[in-house]
Amino acid sequence: MGYTLEELTAAIETAKNKVNAHNSYQRGISDCAALLVEYDQALRGPQSKAELGFTWKNTKEFLVKLRRHGFTVSEYLEHCGYEIIKNKRPLVGDVAFMGGAFIASPSGWISTTETNEGVVVVKQLMHLELKMSVIARPKRNNT
Repeated sequence: MGYTLEELTAAIETAKNKVNAHNSYQRGISDCAALLVEYDQALRGPQSKAELGFTWKNTKEFLVKLRRHGFTVSEYLEHCGYEIIKNKRPLVGDVAFMGGAFIASPSGWISTTETNEGVVVVKQLMHLELKMSVIARPKRNNT
């Protein structure tokens, strides 16, 4: 059994509020990766495995350092308890990567901006998301 829509939307709102509480854009604190970590921690509580433990200056450096820690983006999401969605048909609560991390909210794909606008809707949620390099859905059991 997966998460309910209420659980997913509550976790999304909690993550948005935590990231938006920061006064300025800062990688690892109020960027898209931090949004993903906050979302997973709000969804899973103490069972969350989402934490990165390193800093980065840009997306390329993030991916390199993630790889040095033994993960591709897909492998990291699986490690955190997500199922990779091969058919690219997202649902609310799914997470994705396309040059940055996104979360599927009821309003569309949300992420952060480097212009200190906080968490914003950055893309309409499409029936089929072919441009996303990975889409993953949180599994109830984080094992």
